[in-house]
Amino acid sequence: MSSPSANAPRALFAGRVLAFTGIVLVAFSMRAAVAALSPLIPQVNQTYELNTTAIGLLGSIAPLSFAFGGIVTPRIEKRIGLERTLIVAVLFMIVGHLIRAASVNWQTLSLGTLLALVGMGFANVAMPPTVRKYFPDKVSTMTAIYMSVLSVSAFLPALIAVPVADAVTWRGSLLQWAIFPLIALVPWVLEFRSHRKDTHFTAPEAAPQVKRVHAWRSPTAWAVGIVLAVSSVTGYAMYAWMPLILIDIAGATPAEAGAILALFAGVGLPLAFVTPGVAKRMGKHAHWLVTISSLFYLVGYLGFLLSPQQGTWLWAAILGTGCLEFPLAMVLVNLRTENVRSSMALSGFAQIVAYLSAAAVVPMMGLIFSATSNWTDVLIALLVLSVAANVPAALILRRNKTVDAELLAKN
Repeated sequence: MSSPSANAPRALFAGRVLAFTGIVLVAFSMRAAVAALSPLIPQVNQTYELNTTAIGLLGSIAPLSFAFGGIVTPRIEKRIGLERTLIVAVLFMIVGHLIRAASVNWQTLSLGTLLALVGMGFANVAMPPTVRKYFPDKVSTMTAIYMSVLSVSAFLPALIAVPVADAVTWRGSLLQWAIFPLIALVPWVLEFRSHRKDTHFTAPEAAPQVKRVHAWRSPTAWAVGIVLAVSSVTGYAMYAWMPLILIDIAGATPAEAGAILALFAGVGLPLAFVTPGVAKRMGKHAHWLVTISSLFYLVGYLGFLLSPQQGTWLWAAILGTGCLEFPLAMVLVNLRTENVRSSMALSGFAQIVAYLSAAAVVPMMGLIFSATSNWTDVLIALLVLSVAANVPAALILRRNKTVDAELLAKN
């Protein structure tokens, strides 16, 4: 574990205002490219054609980009250091937003989306170790803060995209999201200047280390990856299919279906703030949160299956509550590792597992619907997958092992 002096509690902002500001600004930029575009597709279509193939491609870029971030970000950090990795991430976001706003066809729109999402994928992986490095004594507090800000960034762009576009065109609506990563450059450039010799992570001397962190050899790493994967699959599946499901099985209007989807997403805000602290207080019993999440998934999906027209809003809120696994996984990245280097490795590995799973499963749900012409089989498949995958994850987390301890035991 980290040395006592390294983790001695101190005031949240004591010598860390720049880092705090940088973390918040990056977190606020980490979902804008995902959420800001889809409400504007009708307006973009008036400028140049977006066919269903193009829209499908745009929808698949996010999980693939985030998985790519999981693969390459630890390698980038190892070469250039944490601060420069974050600078690279926000530069990708800025360039991506600029290209999207200036796009002249679906190909350039896709390129800009890809670049912005790659930057967000880098930030996804870098954020937990950044919290660990700058706030080792406030891990759960800072995780709650940045996860809450990230949750706002997931639904605010969709909420204001159309009104802003009506006022300044769809290009201006997309361009506004370049402002926040641009501002985020300032604190991270300043932090880099004060950490120029810090080109790689070094754990506290008191922490036993393995020479190389092969997270895939750790059962705990797989458990964290599965927890994040279940939440990611549920989230992306609902973002892709919930409105269509509700229109078909609940008789909802498109406006009602969109509002219910917003409720599903909005539940994540209080969960993002509360879950990290609860997980830390539960300590070795944090695996119970995975079990609780499974119960929410079970009730939510069964509600849609058995009583889709009564309690529709309730089932959506319950299902969204099951996604507490997302902030849980993010805080476990630090709670189940013993130094910043291991945190980076686990963060990258978990997000590879999660987003490759989402990229594979969400289209598969569409294939199931195409083959059966009903949503019952899709909902049953998601229910079984969510609950069944959580069982081994909870059992492994119940052992209360760290990734470092498991890897040391294998050496």
